[in-house]
Amino acid sequence: MAGKNLKYDSWVSFSWYGIGVDVPEEWNPGKIAGDHKSGNIRLDDPTTVRLELEWKEARGDDQVATIVDRYIEGLAKEAQKGKSSLKVKRQTECEWLNLPDMISPQYFTWDTQYTVHTLAAYSPVSDRLIFLRIMVQPHEDPGTMVLRVLNSLTDTSPDDVQVWSLYDLVCTSPAGYTLETYELKSGHIRLRFDFERNSIQVDRLSLAQMLLKNRTLGEWYREFFSKELRHSNIETSDKETLGHAGIEVTGKPKNRWRGLLTPLPFWNVRPRLNLEGRIWACMESNKIYCVQSMWKKKEDSPDLEVCCEGVRCHSEVAQG
Repeated sequence: MAGKNLKYDSWVSFSWYGIGVDVPEEWNPGKIAGDHKSGNIRLDDPTTVRLELEWKEARGDDQVATIVDRYIEGLAKEAQKGKSSLKVKRQTECEWLNLPDMISPQYFTWDTQYTVHTLAAYSPVSDRLIFLRIMVQPHEDPGTMVLRVLNSLTDTSPDDVQVWSLYDLVCTSPAGYTLETYELKSGHIRLRFDFERNSIQVDRLSLAQMLLKNRTLGEWYREFFSKELRHSNIETSDKETLGHAGIEVTGKPKNRWRGLLTPLPFWNVRPRLNLEGRIWACMESNKIYCVQSMWKKKEDSPDLEVCCEGVRCHSEVAQG
């Protein structure tokens, strides 16, 4: 009996810490952990785990076959400990893999409650070992899905501009900036990148029409960011961004003596930073986008225009 065909009509790019892969649109993060050196991500569809992405610093060790040997040995020990069977199929010739930027890619499958299609490869641009695992249930036929996902794997040097893409947010961080904090809430995604005392922050909010129903974009901005803005004197003016009506924000830190009049703690140790931002509403996607930079010296500030250009606020997903 033929299995259920895993055919997906809509595809998107997922990118995190420089590693990118194309996935079906309905696969979304169920877990994110780690940093640039090592970490892991799990993507789920509405019913089950679909993909696991793992990376770790290789320290120049590009002997992927040897690393896979140890990995399979570990799987066998776990299966033996759990008194379960393990069936591993290792494919030595993989002409169908097209990963010119990866060294020594290895492909194998192993069976548990899923058939796990696994790719291991060394990325010289970041000196990382990357594991990519795709889960297929026994009653499912993956078709060309596995091939498409595995062959889409890319990586970026930590010294270059980084692309970040998850859910329906796509943005970039300047070269040298690292992810400091992130929030993935329902209706609100925030990524903040730091370099020394400078920051660039990207916010994306859903339901723009509802949020702006009875107020202007400038009024919404001052209310939504009221906590962050309490130490700054800001000015706003109309400014089009990416073809959308929006506002430009500039801010300077309030006088230190005014800070002394605020409630405890007595001494405000918050860094006194300047602010520059672009905020716009994209009605095609029904979302509000905010790109803001915080800096001590203007000559050290990130290029805000370039950061805005790195945001994709509305676009068609790939078909088929």
